[in-house]
Amino acid sequence: MAFLDPDLFPYRQLHGAKGSLHPEAGPCFVCEGRFLVEAALTAAREGKLRILSVLAAPEAAEGIVSQLPNGTGLLCLEEEELQALVGFPFHRGLLCAVATPPEPPEARLFAANRLVVLPHVDNVDNLGLILRSAAALGMDGVLVGRGPGVFERRTVRVSMGAVWSLPVWQREDPTQLLEQWRAGGDEVIGAALVPGALDARSWVPAARTALVLGPEAHGLDAAWLARCDRHVAIPMAQGIDSLNVAAAGAILMYRMLEG
Repeated sequence: MAFLDPDLFPYRQLHGAKGSLHPEAGPCFVCEGRFLVEAALTAAREGKLRILSVLAAPEAAEGIVSQLPNGTGLLCLEEEELQALVGFPFHRGLLCAVATPPEPPEARLFAANRLVVLPHVDNVDNLGLILRSAAALGMDGVLVGRGPGVFERRTVRVSMGAVWSLPVWQREDPTQLLEQWRAGGDEVIGAALVPGALDARSWVPAARTALVLGPEAHGLDAAWLARCDRHVAIPMAQGIDSLNVAAAGAILMYRMLEG
């Protein structure tokens, strides 16, 4: 089955795809399901996103028309056609393609009081979950290093839209930006099970704190441990040696609200 309409290109063969491309509008990402599509449409009506198109099965199209920003195209396909287009059984009935927004100004990063730093993320779901927690817990921004892209399909889905609701910067090596942020004497604290780490229950974050979280498999390497002013750890019980990085990050971000 051929889908030659340029507006359908971003939705083609999404299974395993990291990003999407519109032949005229350029890089974009796809939101799946009613909750995420409605959140994107709300952001678009507020001028925060640019929706390229909405793709819906006939039943879902009826309920979404009134929410479309002016000029947004609505594409309709029967369910079988929709599944053939995206490349996997898709029963949510609703998607939208969104132009990838520009990165926030670096000045916003340098002004952050509560910053989360991810030098290397080795799992796209962890990235999405950390971004969702950072947005929910009021972090001022997230600085991301190597690993999955911020606007990959799975990151967007797991983050439930946090990728566009809080400032995020991504660099292959985030060291330079972090050092510029800390130039005023601010504290960089690493989450690590190392000797001398502070007990998270008694940790009092500084007025301006950057929390550094390492990858799931190995944690922070020696260079990043040395780059941190202090380290913090969450005590474990029942013989458990560690938490998933997204879970640990959420606990420590909550502690940052109390600083």
